[in-house]
Amino acid sequence: MINKNNSQRDYNMDLLRILASLMVIVIHVSAYNFLDTPTKSIEWLSFDMYDSIVRSAVPIFLMISGAFFLNDKIQNNLKKLYTKNIFKLVLVFVIWSFIYATFCVFTKRIDSNNFLGSIIAGHFHLWFIPIIIGIYIISPFIYRFVKNSDEKIFKYFLIIFISTTLLKTISYLQFLPCYEYITLFLGLLPIDIICKHYSYFILGYFLYNYDVSKKFTKTIYILSVISIFLCFIGCYILSRYLGYNNSDLMSGFSIFTVIEAIGLFLFFKNHSFDSKSVFSKRVADIANCTLGIYMIHMLVLYILFDCNLIQIRSFNTILSVPIISILIFVISLVIVYLIKKIKFIGKWLL
Repeated sequence: MINKNNSQRDYNMDLLRILASLMVIVIHVSAYNFLDTPTKSIEWLSFDMYDSIVRSAVPIFLMISGAFFLNDKIQNNLKKLYTKNIFKLVLVFVIWSFIYATFCVFTKRIDSNNFLGSIIAGHFHLWFIPIIIGIYIISPFIYRFVKNSDEKIFKYFLIIFISTTLLKTISYLQFLPCYEYITLFLGLLPIDIICKHYSYFILGYFLYNYDVSKKFTKTIYILSVISIFLCFIGCYILSRYLGYNNSDLMSGFSIFTVIEAIGLFLFFKNHSFDSKSVFSKRVADIANCTLGIYMIHMLVLYILFDCNLIQIRSFNTILSVPIISILIFVISLVIVYLIKKIKFIGKWLL
């Protein structure tokens, strides 16, 4: 049965959105020296560990979007969908692509001849924006699907999605015996039809709007912890086997990422938050800055590292990764908060 009212602000989801923003930053801080650090080193193992913990960040964003975007108010007004939601994201992508392209040319990260191409392609971390734009465009079709679905369809979708991502994960395990035959067989299956970002969008709607049994929830919590450990160990084994640092098992459609995303989503959905407290207003304010934090944090990261204000290896990486990530989050939040105070600029830039 449906048990949520999407018209009311859910501060638990605000907290999850904030956490996901911090997790994205941890991913990029951990990945900064991931490829050029020896696999056996403590530094690489700490990068591997943190990456394994936070890789569900983008799926969580998609799930939160699905939980709230698939509602009557938005989906029954296509004009508003395009003029407000989609147009803003397109504008944000273009502006920030230009900003990052300019910065990267100025700092010699890219050649000036690649300036226009860099604007069109966008900085690497902006890949998520075209994805969510595409999902918003097809959201009226997704909306009709979920509105005409019941609990049986939800369970069926969940089983299919988890099973498919398990098969996807097996395709990454190149150390398996007869690997070439395994991939040949998996290539015959319609895995990539299910392993798409819109599946997370749908999953978020179902998990948020339908009751999930306590038994299933507890199982997912346990599997989430196990998934982090298996992802950590699996990446190490795979990297050692291949002879180079590999993060395939941390991909968005790895079974480990899926289980972790579901576990975190259910945890925040099921735990109450005092919406009447003063703190809740602060949570809402920070949550409203998360798009801006996502857009600007790589710029903050580059400046901190380029100016040698701090480095990941300045001290023990087990401590430096979370400390630097929090520092970047706070700096990004302050900048975004101040920019949002400038009415016209803040409205369309962040």
